[in-house]
Amino acid sequence: MRIQIQQLITQIDREIEQIPEDDLEQVCNVLEPLYYDLYAFRAILEAQQNLKPGDSLTRDEALQFLQLL
Repeated sequence: MRIQIQQLITQIDREIEQIPEDDLEQVCNVLEPLYYDLYAFRAILEAQQNLKPGDSLTRDEALQFLQLL
């Protein structure tokens, strides 16, 4: 399995080298926001898994707290 993955990585590298620079830039422009969305999504999932009852406020509790300030 590991050998197959290494072969695929090598093949991908060769294929990427053949793509014109302008096309690579367009691909990066599309992939960058998706990468950041995935990063944020993973952070949200991690926060949901680590959140314990009482760690957050309801909307009404938050508004009440803000009125005290």
